[in-house]
Amino acid sequence: MQRAHLVAAFLAFAALCVGGSALSVWHDRTATLDQAQREIAATAQLLDEHANRVFESGDTLLQLFTAVVAGWDLTDPDEERRVWETLRARIDRMPQLDAVRVVDAEGRTVLDSARPPGTAHARAPAPALAPLDRDTVQRSILAHRVGGLRVGTAMGEADGARDRFTISRALHNADGQVRAVVVLAIRGSYFSRIYGQTGWGTGARLALFTAARERLAEWPPDGTVEPPVAAWPQPWDPPDTPAMPDGTHLTAARQLDPYPVVVVASRPLHEILAGWRERAAWAGAITGGVLAGTGLLFLYALSGIRREEAVRAELVRANLSLDERVRRRTAELEGALRAAETANLAKMKVLATVSHDLRQPLQGLAAFHDLLLKDSPNPDLHRLGRMASASLQAGQRLLDDLLTLSRLEAGVVPVEEADFAVGPLLEQLAAELAAEAAGKGLRLRVVPTTARVRSDPARLQPILRNLLSNAVKYTISGGIVVGVRRRGDHVRVEVWDSGQGIPQAELGTIWEEFYQIGNPARDGSRGAGLGLSIVDRTARLLNHPLDVRSRPGRGSVFTVTLPRAEPAGRGGLVDDRAADVAAEPAPAPVLVLPVGTAPTAAARAATSAGRLGGRVILIVEDDPLQRSSLTLLLEQAGAVVVAADSFDAALAMTRAAVNAPSAILSDYRLPGGTDGLSGIERLRATLGTGLPAVLLTGELSAELARAAEGARCTVLTKPAQPARILATLAELTTAEAAA
Repeated sequence: MQRAHLVAAFLAFAALCVGGSALSVWHDRTATLDQAQREIAATAQLLDEHANRVFESGDTLLQLFTAVVAGWDLTDPDEERRVWETLRARIDRMPQLDAVRVVDAEGRTVLDSARPPGTAHARAPAPALAPLDRDTVQRSILAHRVGGLRVGTAMGEADGARDRFTISRALHNADGQVRAVVVLAIRGSYFSRIYGQTGWGTGARLALFTAARERLAEWPPDGTVEPPVAAWPQPWDPPDTPAMPDGTHLTAARQLDPYPVVVVASRPLHEILAGWRERAAWAGAITGGVLAGTGLLFLYALSGIRREEAVRAELVRANLSLDERVRRRTAELEGALRAAETANLAKMKVLATVSHDLRQPLQGLAAFHDLLLKDSPNPDLHRLGRMASASLQAGQRLLDDLLTLSRLEAGVVPVEEADFAVGPLLEQLAAELAAEAAGKGLRLRVVPTTARVRSDPARLQPILRNLLSNAVKYTISGGIVVGVRRRGDHVRVEVWDSGQGIPQAELGTIWEEFYQIGNPARDGSRGAGLGLSIVDRTARLLNHPLDVRSRPGRGSVFTVTLPRAEPAGRGGLVDDRAADVAAEPAPAPVLVLPVGTAPTAAARAATSAGRLGGRVILIVEDDPLQRSSLTLLLEQAGAVVVAADSFDAALAMTRAAVNAPSAILSDYRLPGGTDGLSGIERLRATLGTGLPAVLLTGELSAELARAAEGARCTVLTKPAQPARILATLAELTTAEAAA
């Protein structure tokens, strides 16, 4: 039974292979013929258009010549010279034309463009034309009595030239009799040369015939192209009639409209099907090979039936062990996943610790630097201090960039998407850079928008800040425009500047680490060249495509494409560069202020002594050096400082103090497993008042920013500028006192 099934399967497969191969070969032949028909018809159409243009230009020129000859009485020699020069000038401009002749009603050539006036030609009596030729001319003149354009072989040529044909129009008297015929000779070789450039192969036939089937031009130029029979166009044929078999050729013919001329294009069927025959032979060989191989497999299968039971038993044993292998492999994968998750958690902890520990001494250095220069009258010391401050800020920026880049490389940056309005974010960033732009005399404009996007605001903010900061940095004159365009389900935030621009060759390398345009000397004051690399990696993390267009000397446009948030309203263009998407207003995203943000007017005012006069500031910092620097800074600002290394000590000192603290300045990381936020909440609960609180931290995370906002704490990122610390405390305590 099994052998019978196997034989039946083999026969069915063989029949399927043979039938499929035959069907494929037949389909290939049909497709080849169809393709050839389309190509031949298209070629005939092209020849039709080409011949139509030639005949149209020849007819136009013929009508012009007829109008010129109409004003000549055929006897005035001076007028004859003028008419001859006119004809000659026109003929020389058109390579397809050979000559123009004017033949009178008697069949005499009265003017020939190939012979200047005065030479021996048909002016009285006419040059000897053969009797047959004169009869041909007379018949043509009689045919011209009905008017219109006539096309034919060379009319009345003594040499009977086959390389040209003529088109002619008659000039009539007032009584309608033919006065003269203007004959224009067209070179048949002009068409033959064009037809020979089609590259159709040796068997192709291209020709031009009159409606009376007289051959005008052909390729090959050997006089063997005959007019088609079956494919000859009929008056009722549509203009797009396909090519059709005509004897041993596949032929397409087109009637020129409105001229009595037919263009013919044909190829021999054996040449068209040559490639198909080769493919059919290959298909037969492949089918035979497949059948031979299948036959061998059939024989092998027959011999293998005897071993079927043994193979089946082996398969059963293999299946029994499959579940065990799957369970073991699943356990290995789960272990690897847990190890990867543990490694990621370890990376996050290491980076958080490194960030805090590296920023901690920089915070003290900034405070001591400010205290050292505050009351010193030495100008040299102040100059060195400014240089040291610039170096310190450069180091801070480099540290921030390196830590951010490390977090992105380690893959430990969490993404928390939310729907929010992008307009307030753009306005905030513009406000941060307004002073720098104004100092350079630049116009900084944000096009108002109500567009809502879906993204992580804490990750999107540094992307846009870096692009806007670079625009201000690299723009010398002009301005910067920031706007939003709607593109379907996305919006594009665009930053336009009129800066120096970026060469086309460098557009792909600006995203690399430590790459800066126009800074081969690595001037540290212009940054470390990590900004755009961080922007690129953060954008890829958020799946926000970046794009840049630039023209050197004209400026650049950086674009970030963001998903549009739902529900989406109907947006409109706000100017010629930006379009916004209307949406319901949403609360501004939680954002962390960057290191090195320029002090506000309040911050500058806070640097004067006495701004914190009478205020009691509670400092909680476990590092003695940092605690000392903050204490000296606040005391010089006029504050009364209560400093503690933990919240337990702070709570005891507060209970023993005469005056309650006006505000709390606390580090986030504290010993004993506690943190600044929980300590502030505990201290507020104990004192029964919502004290203003400032949290100093070296950690940059959206989770901490949201937690601080929920606890009504202001977050300053280490190392914070002393002026900003004083300004923030002054504003908080002033607001609290006013309330």
